[in-house]
Amino acid sequence: MNIDEIRFENFMSLDSKDRKLIINDFNLLKELVKKNLKESRYNHSLSVANLCVKLAKVHLVDTNKAYIAGLLHDCTKNFDEEFHDNYLKYYDPDKLDMPSGIKHSYSAKYYLKEMLNYHDKDVLNAIYNHTICNSRDKLSIILYIADKREPLRNINDDILDIAYKDLYQAFTKLRWNVERYILEEKNERFIENSL
Repeated sequence: MNIDEIRFENFMSLDSKDRKLIINDFNLLKELVKKNLKESRYNHSLSVANLCVKLAKVHLVDTNKAYIAGLLHDCTKNFDEEFHDNYLKYYDPDKLDMPSGIKHSYSAKYYLKEMLNYHDKDVLNAIYNHTICNSRDKLSIILYIADKREPLRNINDDILDIAYKDLYQAFTKLRWNVERYILEEKNERFIENSL
């Protein structure tokens, strides 16, 4: 197995032993992700993964799952809208009308199942919910917060300070901030959360 030649698209051609090795070895998984994302997206994903682990330790969430969720959350971000729509037409047609910047979180779940044969329900749920979080599980909320407040974004507010103490309070405040930003700055309708 030569990790330099492996992409998401040919991952399933590996034998199951090699696939399992890559998924369970964070250094190999990082290399796989690095080869499949733009450099800036990879750096963001790595930063999110590291922040997820820090928050997971504090809130007694599986740190391995937190790392994998952070590392893989944007695996389909660089694909075009047609790519996302093709997955959503088949798996999740009610998400087809979502804004294009949100669809990658939904398509990523199905892409990871198909291309990496990855089926951890907790991680996939967190990835599915990382743009608009409709889940109350800790891993999903950790990924939502880490994605929006990872250090490379250079956002200086108190969300992370709150998150280390009270995850749900930080989520509520951050979600309100995101809603306000979308309404005021981007002038898009906010997708109502079902919490």
